[in-house]
Amino acid sequence: MALRSSEIYQELRRRILAGELAPGHRLVVRRLSEEFGCSDIPVREALRSLEGDDLIEIAPYRGAQVRIYRPDEVREAYLIRANLEGAATGAAADFVDDETLAQLEQLIEQMDDVLSTEDVTGFSALNREFHELVFSACPYRRLQDLISNVWDGHVGMVTVMRLHPERLHRSNEEHRAILAALRARDGELASRLACQHKLRVGDDLVAALMEDDERAARTATTDAVALP
Repeated sequence: MALRSSEIYQELRRRILAGELAPGHRLVVRRLSEEFGCSDIPVREALRSLEGDDLIEIAPYRGAQVRIYRPDEVREAYLIRANLEGAATGAAADFVDDETLAQLEQLIEQMDDVLSTEDVTGFSALNREFHELVFSACPYRRLQDLISNVWDGHVGMVTVMRLHPERLHRSNEEHRAILAALRARDGELASRLACQHKLRVGDDLVAALMEDDERAARTATTDAVALP
């Protein structure tokens, strides 16, 4: 039975976020329609949805490929996120209740569990749940909406993190520090830690991208030398 465009979209999105389809990977409509046992139409619809998520790029005469992020894009994105999320986390300190604090502790433990199995996609989902739970205690709904919109627009950037699993372990330790500041109702510290946390993630993503570029350049040089 042929899959609907929504099902194709969900499967391709899962593959991209899981790192199964690397940045730059070409998405050929005919091959995908053969794989999913459908016509080209639902595949094209799925690709347009993925383009709307900023997970792929579609260019005339070149087709679709998994989005490649530039270091300057990542720096800007995480500078914006650091300031927005730092503000929301600090504001949440005076309003977060004991039940929410207990839920945050559980999420940190769950992130430890998925990291033990190197489940980067699972970590990413729990990480977002952790931060959104913190933001839910913030009284500023417009700020929460801004953060959600920015986060949705940058979701594809987390695929780079699969190159640096050790970063995710450090990230969870930073979650613990943020939680401790929230327990102490120290909004200034919670804000600073959340801001630093996000800037460090951005720095690691940029480093991963640059290492990827260097690796690709070395491979290209080796291939050129190997030519007869």
